Amino acid sequence: MPFWKKFTQARVASAKGVKIQSPIPLAGQARVSLQSFGLALLQHELSSKRKQNVLLSPVSVFVALAMAENGAVGETKAAMRKVLALPADVNDAEFNQTIEELLHSLHQQGEAELEIANALWVDARATIASDFVRLCQEVYEAAATTLDFSNPASADAINNWVSDKTKGKIPSIVTPAAIAGLPAVLTNALYFKGKFRTPFPHDATRPAPFYLADGREKLVPMMRKEETSKAYRKGKGFEAAVLSYKGSEISLYLVLPKKGTNPEQILTDAALQEMLIANKEVDLELCVPRFAIHFDCELKEPLTRLGMGIAFQYPDADFSALNSEGFFLGEVIHKTYLEVDEEGTVAAAATEVMDTLGAYDPVRIEQKTLLFNRPFAVLLRDTTGTILFAGVIYDP
Repeated sequence: MPFWKKFTQARVASAKGVKIQSPIPLAGQARVSLQSFGLALLQHELSSKRKQNVLLSPVSVFVALAMAENGAVGETKAAMRKVLALPADVNDAEFNQTIEELLHSLHQQGEAELEIANALWVDARATIASDFVRLCQEVYEAAATTLDFSNPASADAINNWVSDKTKGKIPSIVTPAAIAGLPAVLTNALYFKGKFRTPFPHDATRPAPFYLADGREKLVPMMRKEETSKAYRKGKGFEAAVLSYKGSEISLYLVLPKKGTNPEQILTDAALQEMLIANKEVDLELCVPRFAIHFDCELKEPLTRLGMGIAFQYPDADFSALNSEGFFLGEVIHKTYLEVDEEGTVAAAATEVMDTLGAYDPVRIEQKTLLFNRPFAVLLRDTTGTILFAGVIYDP
């Protein structure tokens, strides 16, 4: 039996009308872990930033930590795997094969632009196992570079790489002081740009009130689009609109909680399964703010609360597979950017360390209006379930 099969069957329930193939391809097995990890990390980050904009890229953090996990052994490795929602008994070769296939699948996005890149930066005075460097290069397609971390120009080199990979949306992620004395830095960068299959008409955008969580209201540019077919979703405690991009399997999920419910309360595994089911008999009028947000955070605390604390502790952390004494995780820095306008979406993140024709059945077409004029949740997700971005918008 494939090592993830039992794990997958226990964690993923089939949504009505959604076929789940068995056995699940390796990349799909990694996505099961990624979704569980991403939602758990998001909830921990939201708990410390109540009623604020929060945006994470689960895939960016997951891949960066997966690289680091290859250097861990013993209790440190077990703790990292538990937090990453990985089976404890999976061997390194199987795990890295799933990540390799996941990364390969993300590169295939047709007209939409999706780039994910990794890099390993090693201080000139440090000794890192050659097997680890080779694994980062071959499996994670990571560029490996030796720098003098005591030289401020090294931070510039890392920041320039991040800026280049995110098309300038994340201009920097480290400072000279932050990397001085470190043996190595792992970075992941993610960039997405897609145009909606059906854009919002520019001339329909009007100023409209958005009601903030504290009772105040602010005027925002409210985009409006009529007759958005097959986009409407409804589940326990929420309504949602799913907007697709030209030539891409990635979709934008805009999730409106019922009144009196906070958007973070609907970001659950069960809700994500419900969002897969389209209400075909609904023509949707959609009104949503045009917005752009920047978000940055340090993830050491939420990852520690999730159970990865040993990896951040000296001398308890055990990364002896790196052949570098005293190695431990100092911090996990994460930055994101999301912009949604009439034409489509641009999203970026950086982390340091489909249609068929069936029989026609005449039905009454229901008319629905979704007005996103209060805090809502947002997801950028592909048809396989990979969560590229997830967050809540309290102030667009």
